[in-house]
Amino acid sequence: MSFDRYSRSVVPSGLVDLLLPLRCAGCGLAGAVLCAECDRRFHEPRVIRPPVLFREPPIHALARYRGRVRTTLLAYKEGGRRDLERPLGNHVATAVRAVLAASGSITETDSPRLVPAPSRDAAVRRRGRAHLARITHRAERRLPGLCTADCLRLSPRVRDSVGLDSERRFENLRGGVLSRPGRLPPPGTPVLLLDDVLTTGATVLNCLRTLSEAELPVVAVLVLASACRES
Repeated sequence: MSFDRYSRSVVPSGLVDLLLPLRCAGCGLAGAVLCAECDRRFHEPRVIRPPVLFREPPIHALARYRGRVRTTLLAYKEGGRRDLERPLGNHVATAVRAVLAASGSITETDSPRLVPAPSRDAAVRRRGRAHLARITHRAERRLPGLCTADCLRLSPRVRDSVGLDSERRFENLRGGVLSRPGRLPPPGTPVLLLDDVLTTGATVLNCLRTLSEAELPVVAVLVLASACRES
């Protein structure tokens, strides 16, 4: 166990702050999980339309995957910065509320489900948590009518996509997103899909296919950041 993780669990918080000053995950500024400038980069979700997902539900990106946003998300996903769950979850909750308001036909009282895109089991074990599910559960606290449905998983044959080009990413994930029957909402339940970084669209596309097969209408897709080419 690292000193950082150990110390925060057993040492009084004031002493921890002296030994390990809190620093912004995006720029390193002392005194905040995310400074105002870095946090602001997640404030304005925008609709994007990658060519491969042109006919799919609206896709809302909270930010562009570059600079401080990229540094922040890597710190959360791979760097163990669990303190980012709260600000990222709050931004997701705000985006969900805006998406539901824009849809006009679905509200929080309809009990929509927020579905996190799955990670490989090996990655979950390495990180010590399912990082997107942690964010969706945090978002629930801001939206009482919203529930998480962690109902997707990856086939064991799906390998790490780092270093794969677009064609190989699609081939790697083809048919590789599976449902968890015991965790699926009832057919017809409106859902919103959450992914962290949209790169080629392969993960989102395969998640949408699996949700469609389960008769779950996807209202929209939310991604924390987009790194893909848009049409």
